[in-house]
Amino acid sequence: MKTAIRNINTQILEDNLQKSWQSLRDLNDACKIKCDLKAGTLLVICEHPANLIIDREKTISELKGIVQKQPLESIEKVGICLNTIGHIYPYAYHSFFTKSRQEESTLTFLPRWVDGDIGDGVKITPELLDSLDNPFDLNDLEQISIRLESELNTNVEKEDIPEDNSQNSEIKITSKLLDDLDNPFDVTGLDISPKKSRIKAKHYNYVEQKSTVNLGTFSKVEFLSATLSLTILIGCFYAITQPCVIGKCMIVPTARELNQQSLETIKNFQNSLAPKQAKEKLEKAVQDLNKVPFWSIHYLESQHLKSTYKAEIQHLENLQKALTKGQQAAQNSKSLPLKVEDWIEIQSLWQNAIVLLEKVPGDSSAYPFAKNKLQQYRKYLVAIKSRLTTEEAADQKLIAAKKSAQLANTREVVAQFPESWKNVYSSWEDALDKISSIPPQTTAYLEAKNLLPQYEQKLQLAEERRIIEQIGEEYYNQAISYAKQAEIFETKDNWQEAVKYWQNALNSAEEVPTTSSYFSKAKPLIKSYDTILKIAQANQRFLDTIAKARQDLNKTCKGTPKICEYSVTKDLITVRLTSEYVNKIKKTAKELQGNKDKKSLTQLEKHLKTLQIALKAISNNAKIPLEVYNPQGLKVAAHIPNS
Repeated sequence: MKTAIRNINTQILEDNLQKSWQSLRDLNDACKIKCDLKAGTLLVICEHPANLIIDREKTISELKGIVQKQPLESIEKVGICLNTIGHIYPYAYHSFFTKSRQEESTLTFLPRWVDGDIGDGVKITPELLDSLDNPFDLNDLEQISIRLESELNTNVEKEDIPEDNSQNSEIKITSKLLDDLDNPFDVTGLDISPKKSRIKAKHYNYVEQKSTVNLGTFSKVEFLSATLSLTILIGCFYAITQPCVIGKCMIVPTARELNQQSLETIKNFQNSLAPKQAKEKLEKAVQDLNKVPFWSIHYLESQHLKSTYKAEIQHLENLQKALTKGQQAAQNSKSLPLKVEDWIEIQSLWQNAIVLLEKVPGDSSAYPFAKNKLQQYRKYLVAIKSRLTTEEAADQKLIAAKKSAQLANTREVVAQFPESWKNVYSSWEDALDKISSIPPQTTAYLEAKNLLPQYEQKLQLAEERRIIEQIGEEYYNQAISYAKQAEIFETKDNWQEAVKYWQNALNSAEEVPTTSSYFSKAKPLIKSYDTILKIAQANQRFLDTIAKARQDLNKTCKGTPKICEYSVTKDLITVRLTSEYVNKIKKTAKELQGNKDKKSLTQLEKHLKTLQIALKAISNNAKIPLEVYNPQGLKVAAHIPNS
């Protein structure tokens, strides 16, 4: 086969075809014409939008007519493609030879890599056969196209082809190469930009390829037979070279020895790493047993041992997990005190560890180890539950103590009298009792330790205030009681007792503490009682004065015969001379005058003057005016005491 490729300007051809197409169709037609050279075949590609539906046979026929009118002396074969914009592969293709101008019907078909069926009206021609005879898919075509292009480029470069000169190159043509050349498509070759088209056209200018085809024949049966024999040989070699197939098998005894070592290791209850070490030995044994192939006579034994060891590995893994949780729980328990949430988490760790230990069955080699740890962990769990209960109780006591303290503070705000302060004291006492009962090594104890001095101080202040209020209440009540008693004595004009009780009432009112709630009540009583006391004292002094005046008048008026009668009020002392006394004085004076006894007469006058002085003195002492009357009721003398 000989193919001549001459230089052709695809850009000019593309412009001519586009103009001819636009003149043939509507100017608004959205189809775009592109040209490219592929292995001596001119590709004419018509691209249109996906929403534009065209008649494939009519379009290919019209494009073929336009192409045939172009000067294509150097082109032997033309391929027309219909493609949708945005898609890599064409959905219709038709090829024809420019040298044979015979008329034929338009051929449209879907390539084999595009889903679809060939139309029933397609005429079977050599071109169609060439197109359908390609057995490669897109990936094969891509590799073929790249290889062919590389070979052609290499030949062109080696020959150093000048522009517009033709060179001949000899390559060996095979049936596969013919198929490659007959299909112009590859994955990357669908990019037919003008730049790429011009570059590729330069490499294909004036290249002549002359080849001879040498087809070698080889019997398919012989090939299959040789392949099968080689496969069997390789398989047999692989089978006999596996462990425990030929010769002595050391894997099983080694696995048993590892198992025995594992049993000895797990017997050490004091070693916390024993489960891990025993598990590692069994895992090594299982790993070795996995190497025994199924065609070995030791396979069944290895499978039995492997199943047994895997079960033990699971038990040891549970045991190891339990120890890990136990160690974590023990580590978390060291930082005392802990909150309730922390104790709950630690309790959960011990419980989970116990559950894992209980999963180890009695027939397991790890059971004695698990049983020993199970006894320890259950004791630890009981201790942790006790600590959790203690911590919860401490929290509750702290909460209750704070509530009592809050109640005490509220009562303090409104407390005024002993009973209310007694309630305040009771609340602080309750808070102090509760906070004092919180055990140490609890989180509540740390806070309780800080609150304890505050509560003690509050309790002491409440007690002091309660005592003050009690004292204030007692003195206030005494003052009220004394005042009532004094009023009773006043009604009886017993001013002496009245003064006494008013004085006691005043003293009691003054004893009410100023910090007591009763002081506000006692304060006005103090002023009132003081005033009343002074009045009572004045009345008492008046009574004393009257009593003294009466006593003095009684002495003065006393005699034989009785000198006078008297009456005393707060405003006036009235003295009435008795008729016997007046008559006696008159009679005596008359006798003395008749006897001319001057001495006795002088004594009589002195007696009368003494009586007068005594009455004036009584009036002055009592500070009460004095009036003296004769027996007939006539005022014979009067005296105003000194101010």
